[in-house]
Amino acid sequence: MGLREQRVNFSKDKYITVFTDPQAIDTVLKSEKESSLCDLVQKWLERTPGLETNGFNFWQKFEETVHNQIECLKFQFQHENDEKRRTELESEYEQKIKTFESLFDVERHDALVSRGERRFSHKALQGALMISLYREEPRFNQPFHILTQLMDIDALITKWRCK
Repeated sequence: MGLREQRVNFSKDKYITVFTDPQAIDTVLKSEKESSLCDLVQKWLERTPGLETNGFNFWQKFEETVHNQIECLKFQFQHENDEKRRTELESEYEQKIKTFESLFDVERHDALVSRGERRFSHKALQGALMISLYREEPRFNQPFHILTQLMDIDALITKWRCK
């Protein structure tokens, strides 16, 4: 499903040694060379309609909206009279700045990917965000449900591994 680099060895040996049937071994080795589900989903997300810079340009509209919201938050804390509330709003503002910088700065995003803190390319992240935000639109309703099901599978596999 996409976790090649995280496979656990079996009894201090490569996991493939548990198979005895040569055909099964060959099938597993071939599958390792093919694109994983994770690879395919990432490529699919990168092709999300609306990410093009000509035309609708979702990413530019999303970035402008986020910056406007952050500026509103900045205005709120700068004009807040209650010191405790101002401190809370300023903290929230600074946290949002950090979060969204990692979304909009491709280099920062790529650094997170290289450290293993994110898995998908910046373009795939854009596609996933667009699908999530426009999930009620007919064009993105089914892709949203597919992504939701994939996240459910991931959560269930994680839960299974921890048992």
